[in-house]
Amino acid sequence: MRLLNTTTLELKTFTRHRPEYAILSHTWGDLEAPLDAFLPKPKWQRAASRFRKRRYPKVVRSCALAKSQGYDWIWIDTCCIDKSSSTELSEAINSMYGYYERSAVCFAYLVDVDVDISSPKLDVATALAASRWFTRGWTLQELIAPPSVEFYNNEWVVIGNKTSLSSSLEKITSIPAGLFSAAWYNLCAGGMARQSLHLLSVAQKLSWASTRHTTRAEDLAYCLMGLFDVHMPLLYGEGESKAFARLQAEIAKQTNDQSLFAWGGWYDQEGCDSTVLCYSLYAPHPSCFAGLGDIRTSYSRLVSILDHWAPPFETPNDGYLRIKMRVSPNDDQGVMGFMDDDHIAFLECELHGTADTVVGLFVKRLEDVNGVKRFIRVRRLLGRFPKASALKCGMEDILLGALPRHIPRFNFMGTS
Repeated sequence: MRLLNTTTLELKTFTRHRPEYAILSHTWGDLEAPLDAFLPKPKWQRAASRFRKRRYPKVVRSCALAKSQGYDWIWIDTCCIDKSSSTELSEAINSMYGYYERSAVCFAYLVDVDVDISSPKLDVATALAASRWFTRGWTLQELIAPPSVEFYNNEWVVIGNKTSLSSSLEKITSIPAGLFSAAWYNLCAGGMARQSLHLLSVAQKLSWASTRHTTRAEDLAYCLMGLFDVHMPLLYGEGESKAFARLQAEIAKQTNDQSLFAWGGWYDQEGCDSTVLCYSLYAPHPSCFAGLGDIRTSYSRLVSILDHWAPPFETPNDGYLRIKMRVSPNDDQGVMGFMDDDHIAFLECELHGTADTVVGLFVKRLEDVNGVKRFIRVRRLLGRFPKASALKCGMEDILLGALPRHIPRFNFMGTS
């Protein structure tokens, strides 16, 4: 890990024993500081120092701020990564959540926020919400991971920290204010923050990313790896949907949280998208989780025992998940007007505040495989169902189609 010295403005590589450091969170502009501009140059030290200060004011101000708070080192993504090395770039992206998580303080520089913070009439939430910083994919983990985040306007005047601004941040991001609280800070300091994130549903966390964007299409998946504590190789050029599908497959290996599959619109919602899918269980884009932050997993070890919900499912194999679920014939398919979703697969998910309701997928049954029932999801729809009705169904070991390229073509009217 390279760190930038806040006094000399020169980079140094640390392996095992890293010093305490600050970290910068920002949005990129047209002129960003490259790595080679901050490599040590003993013969031209004074000239190099003058050039850096004149050419890269954002880096200089970040260093000055860190130094004023007693930090000798700072990490800045633009100049601390050798982006010409695909190996180093992949390692850095897979490690970036940890970089922010282990920082002493994170400075969030909002270059497009120029309001007078001292104004008594200022609506902080409105002022912050207009910033591009809240629309970028990478800044999601940069908000959550660090134990301390301080926000600065374009003049480097402090706006507040994520604890003092927690209610405003919740309005903007839909992330619960509790994640910005002092109690959460203590969890971060104790190294328990990432474990605590696992208590939140996958659907809820993906909903936070549903309105965010990245410059490179694949980065919309890669920027979420740390949030779910998964790792995977970077394959730029694979496309947005494939990268996001790989991310979901990795998440499926790490958790049995079935809210991963709870994406799409509610079937009884006006204007919902009932498009026939390409028979994939995984969402094509984080935007498919928009508005689904209220979905909670009903699974815990205790609840699993008491409510008879499913044990962990097996990881994808040959395009299918082998999973224990409750599946029921869809008696309402005539009312809904669909002829291709003849069953309902009940997920271990419920809506916040309505523990008597569970979430279900509309699926079609295919031919059995070695006596095991096989289903695929066919529409971008979710349903709300009484939990009591779901519990009447027996738990079954089924195969649920995950990857579209492995699903055979079939006639929706029932003939293969």
